[in-house]
Amino acid sequence: MFGFHKKETRPRRTGPWLKVITASETGLVRKDNQDSILADHSAYLYCVADGMGGGAEGARASKLVCDRMRRAVGEVGDGFVSRMEAVALSLTDANSTILGYAMSRGYKQMGSTAAVLLFEGEESSRAAVCHVGDSRVYRIRRGLASSLTRDHTVGVELGSLAGAVKAGEFFSRSNPLAHILTRAIGTEPAVVPEWKKIDVEPGDRFVICSDGVHDVVSESRLGFLAGYGPIEKVRERLSAEIVKNGAPDNYSFVLVEVEKGR
Repeated sequence: MFGFHKKETRPRRTGPWLKVITASETGLVRKDNQDSILADHSAYLYCVADGMGGGAEGARASKLVCDRMRRAVGEVGDGFVSRMEAVALSLTDANSTILGYAMSRGYKQMGSTAAVLLFEGEESSRAAVCHVGDSRVYRIRRGLASSLTRDHTVGVELGSLAGAVKAGEFFSRSNPLAHILTRAIGTEPAVVPEWKKIDVEPGDRFVICSDGVHDVVSESRLGFLAGYGPIEKVRERLSAEIVKNGAPDNYSFVLVEVEKGR
């Protein structure tokens, strides 16, 4: 149920400048894996989606998000703006499809998060981050991890209003409010993704992950586990840490390294 897929430990090269490894596991408690991942090397597009709705329907929702995104971006040219627009349109498309599917079957809840990393191109030092929900994108630079996304949860929203003293109580993932989403794909008539553009340096590593990762691995620990050594070893190291901490949820991550020699 949580064994390592040895065939995945060898990184996928997208050319001379990126290495990519992926993982998506059920964990030690859940019966089904509702996460999906997207690694479209030709489009420099990487995504983790975490489905909700129970069993096959959560998995259906997250897979639909990744499939629609892959198709939409694949149908446009190489332009950075056009690929960003395609990502946004794919989320709107997925939102309508999931919402309609759920309503037709009388489901009270069905949807997905999404965390997306889109590179401008091989010669560029820019990328875009897009997210909905509580899946995250981290950048690890010189061994230090920092989150590039802000969870769309009740806890974070309240924490932002509470002031510095009380904010930590709401931000903590041990607070039940930190797991109640304020945005998701497929739960409301409209979806509002959050975007930001970021700089990229040779040697940067990026971790795109579901909450099954960041709920049990702290930011500082993530920097230590994923920021050093050959990328080939990171998958097993990070997966072993999650399992050691109980792996109470599905856990999925995409690790992208920008090679230093580019």
